[in-house]
Amino acid sequence: MNMARAEDHPPSCRDLVGVLAQHDRRAAYAALALGATTAAEVAERAGLRPPAAAAALQKLTDVRIAVFDSDRRTYALLDDTFRRAVQSEVRLSGRGGGDGAGSYFRRGRLTSIPGKEEVRSRVLDVVKDSFAPGVAYSEAKVNAICGEWFDDWVTLRRALVDQGLLRRNESGTLYERV
Repeated sequence: MNMARAEDHPPSCRDLVGVLAQHDRRAAYAALALGATTAAEVAERAGLRPPAAAAALQKLTDVRIAVFDSDRRTYALLDDTFRRAVQSEVRLSGRGGGDGAGSYFRRGRLTSIPGKEEVRSRVLDVVKDSFAPGVAYSEAKVNAICGEWFDDWVTLRRALVDQGLLRRNESGTLYERV
């Protein structure tokens, strides 16, 4: 089975709130926002013990709120993490409170394929954007991309074809976004 790489999908707003719900992580985030770049500076500015600062920084990098430069041994905030999470959230739920599609995603992956046609259509539309228009994809590549979204990539691929979002050639060897 293919597993999604963390950098392929933005963290959800829920993931970000969950990470920042803990005091040490918020303090580490604030220290980085105020210019701290090393673990020692974060610990000092945030008033944290070094092990607590290191654990908080690790969590911030795991969720891609921050990035660690191993050559310089420094941390920096990623400016687009929150923007990407909000864009993804708006896209899944709509600005007016949503249609329930967002509940089918967790940590940037599908938890299941909705049965309700309206919600299913919205969810599959998000997945469709993983395929560039005008590009022919082999079945193996389609399976790999679908596997980044959902463990049962065969069902997801079939749903994309059935929904008319991907077109398969007659021999079943190439797929193209519609």
